Amino acid sequence: MLRLRKFLCGCFGLLALLYLPFSVSTIPALLYSPQLNGVLPVTHPGSATWRFVELFYREFARIMLATPLLLGLLYGMVWWTFKDGRPSARHWAIAASLASILMSLPIIVTTIYLSSHSEPGATRLLVFSGFGLILGIAGLEAFAPRNSMAQVVLEASKTARIAGDGTSSLFDGLAWLLGLSGVVAGMLWFLRWGAAQHLPVVHGYRLWLEILVAVLAVIFLHESGHASAGLVTGMRLSSIRLGPFQWSLREGSWKFRFYPARLLSVGGGVAVVPTRLEQSRWREICVIAGGPFTSLCTGLIACADVLTCKGQPWEQSWQPLAFFATSSLVMFTVNLIPIRPEGAYSDGARIYQIFRGGPLADLYRAVNIAESTLVTPLRPRDYDIQAIQRASRTFTHGRQGFFLRLYASSYFLDCGNLPEAGEALAEAESIYRESSINISTKLHTTFVFGDAFLRRDAAGARQWWERLEARHPTHFGVDYYLALSALLWIEGRIDDAREAWTKGNALAQQLPAIGSCEFDRHRYLLLRSVLDELPPNEGPKD
Repeated sequence: MLRLRKFLCGCFGLLALLYLPFSVSTIPALLYSPQLNGVLPVTHPGSATWRFVELFYREFARIMLATPLLLGLLYGMVWWTFKDGRPSARHWAIAASLASILMSLPIIVTTIYLSSHSEPGATRLLVFSGFGLILGIAGLEAFAPRNSMAQVVLEASKTARIAGDGTSSLFDGLAWLLGLSGVVAGMLWFLRWGAAQHLPVVHGYRLWLEILVAVLAVIFLHESGHASAGLVTGMRLSSIRLGPFQWSLREGSWKFRFYPARLLSVGGGVAVVPTRLEQSRWREICVIAGGPFTSLCTGLIACADVLTCKGQPWEQSWQPLAFFATSSLVMFTVNLIPIRPEGAYSDGARIYQIFRGGPLADLYRAVNIAESTLVTPLRPRDYDIQAIQRASRTFTHGRQGFFLRLYASSYFLDCGNLPEAGEALAEAESIYRESSINISTKLHTTFVFGDAFLRRDAAGARQWWERLEARHPTHFGVDYYLALSALLWIEGRIDDAREAWTKGNALAQQLPAIGSCEFDRHRYLLLRSVLDELPPNEGPKD
């Protein structure tokens, strides 16, 4: 149910992104008296009945014009309070769900009537209103229970702000207000300018589609700025994410993955990692600043294209260009404010944290070097263990604490310090149980191997293996056979363990010469050393 609530929150957030920009074209009409020519009957003008009907239609028109803005704010409040883990998100979600139902039902009835008269566009309107009805019903079902926000609030409490990270609730609210007002004010100005220039205006579904494309283009170019700055400064690109699509460089080749849970996400990100241990602070700042700098440049270029579009081939596209320019300039401004949207820090916050130093700077260094092993010759033994241990004193739970312990375990294992590797793995397992972290299938194999080889815990290794099998893995690669061989070894099935080792080692020898693959081959050698000590089907000695 938690995943459904997160998915619905994403839907409300996406609708807020659609309604709020769309309201830019309806807000100016609220300042004037709606034109009712051709709507009201002309019989008995000036009578009391006619004045009442005129007043009714006029106020009804005002309500309809204000609806996109009101719905956008309502949906935005659901997303805002939910992402912060506030209990009030339940009430906002119920209100938004009821609003979706009340808005959709009349439209569905009207659309069915229009469809019976073969009116064009009725089918598309029916699909959109049907989505709103389903969203409203699902929202009531998901958020009606009184404890529906309990787990969300618990997760938010475990990811509380870190002292000295430069962010605050005030900055978060200021950034949200600045972003919304910036987009609305910018588009209002462009619309008035376009009307003065007698430029064509797009409405309906085409407008919404152009806005969505413009948002994706802004995010893509912003992330490309980060990647370009990293490549220029001698770093390597390791992953790209745009909405539900992700490309990652693994084992020497690019892998594509589609994440359905991010289907309604318009976020993005790139990962560029250092190719050597000596990584200056200024190089990291250049990479981070590359995104906002790109947003500023592309926003100014798009703005110039809009202002000079009259009589040019791109005149018909002035509206999406205007929205692109506005969004890029707003992203440049807002992203430099130290904030933490959805648990991730803005570029301004990260620049501040790197300048300041401390546990977050140590965390970034640990993660960057760990990611580097996937694309460079650096191995876990090259990790900055001092930075990992310093950061571990602050991050004692959650995903950050969990992965820091895994990094430490890999470091000690690659250095031959097996007792400390086992202790770090046990700490990571403890954090996993306490924090209910969702981890990948590959990490399950890490715990199977660690419990068997490092901790000599057959029961623990078997438990992790059963969790792995419950996921119905489809990829049987190097990690899978290494874990299987270690499990069979600790359970005394030596012949089967050697057979699994042989299959996995053959695959490991085919991997490229990068750090993570060299570490895999090293683990196979360690396991082979204990397999060779035992005769067939004799368990390990205590």
